[in-house]
Amino acid sequence: MEVIKQERIRKRFSQAVKTYDDHAEAQKRICAHLIQLLTAYTSSHFHRVLEIGCGSGGFTRLLKQECQIEEWVLNDLCETWQSTIEELFSSRSPLFLVGDAERLAFPGTFDLIASASTLQWMKDLSSFLHKLSSILSPQGMLAFNTFMPDNLHEIKELTGEGLSYPTVGQLREWLSTDFHIVHEEEGNIPLTFRHPLEVLKHLKYTGVTANTSCIWTRGKQERFCRDYQERFSSADGNVVLTYRPLYILAVKK
Repeated sequence: MEVIKQERIRKRFSQAVKTYDDHAEAQKRICAHLIQLLTAYTSSHFHRVLEIGCGSGGFTRLLKQECQIEEWVLNDLCETWQSTIEELFSSRSPLFLVGDAERLAFPGTFDLIASASTLQWMKDLSSFLHKLSSILSPQGMLAFNTFMPDNLHEIKELTGEGLSYPTVGQLREWLSTDFHIVHEEEGNIPLTFRHPLEVLKHLKYTGVTANTSCIWTRGKQERFCRDYQERFSSADGNVVLTYRPLYILAVKK
């Protein structure tokens, strides 16, 4: 997988603070399904919870609504989310740790570690999964989603840029050392837009292509829109952008 530039990611997501929630439709659907799976496979009562990449708090809100959690530790690369997250907690604020989760030392152990649409940004996901197992209590639950290799394939086909996602087989192998997988599920979320320019706005306002270095000249943008319209139009004349989430629930051995 390519080296992911953390500073670029932090900057792009920080710039999307005011626009993310209004444009993150796929991410909202992913959070809703992940919480549905979590409550189906657990008692929904946790002593200590760590959430990696909490962002604007979309998944945090659902955890608060659907689970009984005694102690929270929340992490994100962008400190700009901290005040938004703290507003979700009327009494005692959670411990909010800013920084690269691959480098941070998380305090204590947890009986749930959860992450929605974040682990794809890790530079060494195999090692990170092993790190998470080391701070999970025995029989602790790891609940997360990442994405399939064909995620946002429309963008990668037209620009040549995008993340390299591990295959399901690779993830199974990486998890097998420390975890038993109790649920694995592929998803498909096609979003429709009236014009390719709206696709570009969606990507910018959600930060989901924060790793790309593409500079959009007028000519390049016009070619992109023309090619997108030709190749990825739906029957009603709209254009499609496809998210391919992979959901995994795993219990520490």
